[in-house]
Amino acid sequence: MVKAIASAGSREGAGALWSARLRGLLDIRYLTLLSVVATYALIVLGGTVRATDSGLACPDWPRCHGQIIPPLETSILIEYSHRLAAATVGLILAGTAAVAWLWHRENRLVVTGASVAVAVVFVQALVGGVTVNMELPDTIVALHLAIALVLLAVLVTTAVGAFWRGGSRASTPDGDVSKLLAATALATLALILIGSYVANAEAALVYPDWPLFDGKLVSAGGRLADLHYAHRLMAALVGLLLVAVIVRARRREPPAVVAALALALILYLAEVFVGAGNIWFELASEVRVAHLAIASAIWVALVFALAWGWAERRGLSEGSE
Repeated sequence: MVKAIASAGSREGAGALWSARLRGLLDIRYLTLLSVVATYALIVLGGTVRATDSGLACPDWPRCHGQIIPPLETSILIEYSHRLAAATVGLILAGTAAVAWLWHRENRLVVTGASVAVAVVFVQALVGGVTVNMELPDTIVALHLAIALVLLAVLVTTAVGAFWRGGSRASTPDGDVSKLLAATALATLALILIGSYVANAEAALVYPDWPLFDGKLVSAGGRLADLHYAHRLMAALVGLLLVAVIVRARRREPPAVVAALALALILYLAEVFVGAGNIWFELASEVRVAHLAIASAIWVALVFALAWGWAERRGLSEGSE
């Protein structure tokens, strides 16, 4: 009897040890970070699909030319690799959500964020299928990108919830700054989506010069010309908002927020010239991919700043109770 009890206790101890090791291996912080990186890479890969005109290389979905293993052609492999990457991201997000529910239920931000991410990626997969089956209509392509960016924002916020352990209290986050930051982030999202629509509507080369418009300061008129003009005007607005929010935040927000905003401004300056490069190099694939990659990185930096500032304010509020 004593031996049986001892044996049972030993098994329970071994089980607890393995559970602790597994939990240490599946650290929620690194899983959320992996989710962000993988989703960002997926968005850039999706941009590569569009830049290389590979979106209809696989005319059916979820198979490719009716096959699980598609023909080994460059454009087909680019499109199919995007699908495989999307499936991989789905598995990573499902695993992250499972770990969050198993071991981190007390962290509501992580559990909620991971769960919402799984739902969003499921919707994204369906929209991706519709995008292919409808042969890449402009509005659906833009919607596909919008959902991807929302997913990325959810994952960045979830990662902040996993990493944040209490602020330094060296500064008190300003609610007015957070509102300006939110407006900047939303304007950036609108800018990216307008840019996607400009590219899909083949309006990117309506004007052959930069920064002017056929040597003028105003649009010559017409749907495509006005669309291109709106994209550039929105880019200028985002730049002004970025400068304004940094000026307001540099002495009022936590160092992590200020650093993220500084990174966003540096990326923005690079993005301006890469955007001009689209015109100078007549939409070279590499430049188009870089344009989307930098824009998405700016979005990540702004969402991080917004989420971290919110976490700091929540921490201060809870600490004062």
